[in-house]
Amino acid sequence: MNPQTQEHNEPEIVRPSRSEGFSERRRRSRTSERFPVTVVAPGGLLRAVTLTGDAKDYDPAGICVLAARPLAVGTVVRVRLHLPKSISLPSRGLPCEFRALVAAVRKTKPKGAQSCELVLEWEKPLPELVSGAVTSYKRKIAALVALVLALLVWTKYQSLDFFWFAPVFYVYSLALALYLLSRFYISWRHRAPPLGNYTPSVSIVISVRNEEHAITRTVETCFETDYPSDKREVLVVNDGSTDGTLRVLKDLQKRFPELQVFSQPPTGKRAAMAQGVKSAKGEIITFVDSDTFLFRDALRHIVCGFEDPTLGASAGYTEVENCNTNALTGLQEIRYYVSFRLLKASEGFYAAVTCCPGCLSAYRRKYVLEILDPWRNQRFLGAEATFGDDRSLTNFILRKYRVIYNDLAVASTLVPDTWGQYLRQQLRWKKSWLRETLIAASFMYKKHPVAAISFYASSIISVASPAMAGRVAYLAAQGEASMLLPYLLGLLLIGFLQSLYFLHRRPSPHWLLGMLWMGSALFITGPQTYYAVLTMRKNHWGTR
Repeated sequence: MNPQTQEHNEPEIVRPSRSEGFSERRRRSRTSERFPVTVVAPGGLLRAVTLTGDAKDYDPAGICVLAARPLAVGTVVRVRLHLPKSISLPSRGLPCEFRALVAAVRKTKPKGAQSCELVLEWEKPLPELVSGAVTSYKRKIAALVALVLALLVWTKYQSLDFFWFAPVFYVYSLALALYLLSRFYISWRHRAPPLGNYTPSVSIVISVRNEEHAITRTVETCFETDYPSDKREVLVVNDGSTDGTLRVLKDLQKRFPELQVFSQPPTGKRAAMAQGVKSAKGEIITFVDSDTFLFRDALRHIVCGFEDPTLGASAGYTEVENCNTNALTGLQEIRYYVSFRLLKASEGFYAAVTCCPGCLSAYRRKYVLEILDPWRNQRFLGAEATFGDDRSLTNFILRKYRVIYNDLAVASTLVPDTWGQYLRQQLRWKKSWLRETLIAASFMYKKHPVAAISFYASSIISVASPAMAGRVAYLAAQGEASMLLPYLLGLLLIGFLQSLYFLHRRPSPHWLLGMLWMGSALFITGPQTYYAVLTMRKNHWGTR
């Protein structure tokens, strides 16, 4: 913005700034973003004056708040807010209270109840205030995590008295606890590859079917990435969409002439992905789902590590775009976070990630071409393998090459917002997990010993968990309730531990939905594993 134009448009200052230096600092660099703010000022006689308003803009030195009434210049106030993304992406939503000083008051044209601007000067630089608030918050949650861990260890120790009553069950219970605790430690040690100057040519491949409402934003975010445009190409393969997707893609080509669009009869997502690979020219293939939106620096981070020729693929991190829609989408926010930051990070520490998600993953094109035909024509139990394309492709690459996880390469995606859509998606994922787990079991023993043991342990635990839950429920119904309380307490603590892990890293009102996720995984989506075995030969393209 032109500084002269900005100065001309400023509202009238009715009280001068406390410090000319402060005003000059605010003129130089501001971030404009609207978010709710509460300003609390002393009112005398033990009463406080509370003003609710909206932030207009802010910088490290201060913040401009749109409020309903003025405050005296020089008044020391407390500013309450929830950290927006622009201040701290990892800690967004964290409730904070910072001290500030009223430096100036400006009249504005009345907009509803907000008739003035309060220019507040932070007590300390904003980054310092935010760092202190985040550190204090994380220490409190870490103390709760330590308490839950202690309770979990105590319950497992106490349950040893019943070991010989049901040895198989208690071996399973101890194995589950040890597996999850090891994930916390290993994921804590994981580090993403450092960001460097490596910028290979990248081809973004998007397979789409009936996504007319989401594909526009997906393509826009691909072109808005801060990657060199001469080293980036975007290809969209339309798999026989029956809605307005093709029309939207043609409109997008008018805005982005370099966008490449291919159409094919409804053959399946895997065929569409293969078409994109064959048409691409980049050294690195980046697969992006048609309802996924890239962060600006996603491409720069996802290519990190490919300088090493032993690296075959890299999985990015995916957030839930529509997490605030309802309890189900909030539940999936926690599920995604734990799956990526805890489980995938643990696999990535040993460069043995077993599934690079379709939302955002990068592959070395040369290596994909080596296995493209076997992957494209994969069959299982005599039927064509059409689902689980991301996990299957990862398996083909993982046989010979390293596969890592990069939590700095970020995208957001739309998740199912009804239980019907969600259960259909989970069934499809269960089928691909079963198929690819059996395939991966034939070579994972060649990987790092810890990675191999973790893979086989998690596979057994995942299959056994619904059966163990059913057995405990059956025995309780028969009057043998001795295992019920320790089992439920253990589940409660494990679910609470994962919820606290999410809360520690991501302040969110959804954190307690982790308990719902734990219950649904055991009693709803868990038993789907057995149904998936019976319906393995039934294939379907999508979720919606």
